[in-house]
Amino acid sequence: MLRKYRALTPGRRLLASRFVSLLLALVALAAGADAQKLARKYFEDERNGFRVKPLSEFTIVPPRPEEEVRGMIAKMSGKELYILTEQGYGVNYTPGLDILRFEDKLNKKEDEDENRSRSTKRKDLGEYLDKLYKGLKPDKPVLDEQKKIKKLMARHLRFEARTPSLNIKQFVDVWTFELRDADIHLVYTIHEDKAKKYLKAFEKSAKTFSEIERKERAPSDDLSSYAAKLAYHQEDAERIPGWRALPVKSEKYIIKTSSDNRKFINEVISRLEASRKLYEKDFPPPPTFDYVSIVRVCGSEEEFHEYGNTSPGVAGWFNPGSTELVLFDAVNINRNMTYAVMSHEAFHQYCHFLFEQSEAHRWFDEGHGDYYGAVEFRGKKAKVTTKMPAGLDRLSVIKEMVRSQTYIPIEEHINYSHGEWQNQGPSRVSGYAQSWSIIYMLRQGTLGNLNKKIWKKEYGRIIPAYVETLYKGFADAYAEVLGEREKQAEEEERELTEEEKKHGRQFLDPDKKREIWKKAIEASWGRVDVGEFEENWVTFVNDFL
Repeated sequence: MLRKYRALTPGRRLLASRFVSLLLALVALAAGADAQKLARKYFEDERNGFRVKPLSEFTIVPPRPEEEVRGMIAKMSGKELYILTEQGYGVNYTPGLDILRFEDKLNKKEDEDENRSRSTKRKDLGEYLDKLYKGLKPDKPVLDEQKKIKKLMARHLRFEARTPSLNIKQFVDVWTFELRDADIHLVYTIHEDKAKKYLKAFEKSAKTFSEIERKERAPSDDLSSYAAKLAYHQEDAERIPGWRALPVKSEKYIIKTSSDNRKFINEVISRLEASRKLYEKDFPPPPTFDYVSIVRVCGSEEEFHEYGNTSPGVAGWFNPGSTELVLFDAVNINRNMTYAVMSHEAFHQYCHFLFEQSEAHRWFDEGHGDYYGAVEFRGKKAKVTTKMPAGLDRLSVIKEMVRSQTYIPIEEHINYSHGEWQNQGPSRVSGYAQSWSIIYMLRQGTLGNLNKKIWKKEYGRIIPAYVETLYKGFADAYAEVLGEREKQAEEEERELTEEEKKHGRQFLDPDKKREIWKKAIEASWGRVDVGEFEENWVTFVNDFL
């Protein structure tokens, strides 16, 4: 599940004021007039062997790992345009360009037979567009033509469609170049009201497309050393202008960033390293633990949202699927928010590797995330506090919940599914605040920092017993899945493929997960009087937080 950490930053709102609407419209017209110019420099992709000039206003961001799997190699967006919808209200619309590469896929049977020719099949663009855009009919383009561009033939297709989120009309303008071993698709998008001039600019852009000499990418078959991993990610990052990959002294992280503020990036690295020491102290790794965490730091909030396709209010996330942690430099809001979210999400990333993709209840996962997010770093020293930056505060929230008795009974809270936890209320951060306060009490009590009137010795076993049972439960479940795959392969008289050897919680039945969670709760909270703990927790929140 993609973890999106939300802060109380101002969100984008629909604009009703006539004055503001007129102002934005004038800005949009000015931006539109400038939009027809092409960039002075080419976007050059040496890995895939081509170059093209996008529009001058387009900013380029890397595709997310899951987008790369679907064939995307770059995505670009222009300046926001003010659009009046069919319903009569104004929204901001962003023109864009996605560059896709659909490579040869060998026919498996023919590939195995050396006496037959090796035919290839490339992914169908129509299927891709059909899934991405509303109302797009792949078999009914409004334009379909062939054009010779330099030495290449290009197929030019145009479709009518709607945006996935705003549901407003737009054109999807596609230029396809069939290269020797792959098709390169330039997929431009523009709202129909702004189409006339933009479509002409898109054609000018497409006509700059040409092949260039390829550069072999860093090998990925052996990434066992830190140096090899760094070289791989440096080559990957530098494909996109302005991006680079940086090493860290401990060799536990690789930073991919577009920020040119070296002082800020050094502070990010320093805090990541210090946070890691805290995680390792509370959750000691085995001697063989050598995973390298990838942390992507976008130079601006706009770039961050463009990269992740997120909305204002999201301050960072860890994606278990790609194992990447993504942040942005919140210098225009509060950099302390970036640091807090970073420590929070880096804990999720650490646990993902340490416990081999075991999936915990939210009270444990998010409670610990906020516990580390509130740590203050003073030089090389780290101090656990109850303070979070504005918009992320948990202390005042939980105190009000306890005062007004709007908190969830502990027995229910710790057993909630992810969906129940997220929507427990009374506010959208209530779950975070209650979970944080529970973890804070358990951690402080274990350290001997709580009054004996509210702290029982058996409380100290809740977190260790929960972790041990959870980890063993998932490990046993993964072994069971692998055993079934091995048995199937043996019956088919073949070896397991590398893909079949992979394990992860996505392969487990939901009922199996619930069974593991139930056992973890029984082994931890089941050994204490939860009602009594709740009474002591209320006292703790009222009198000691």
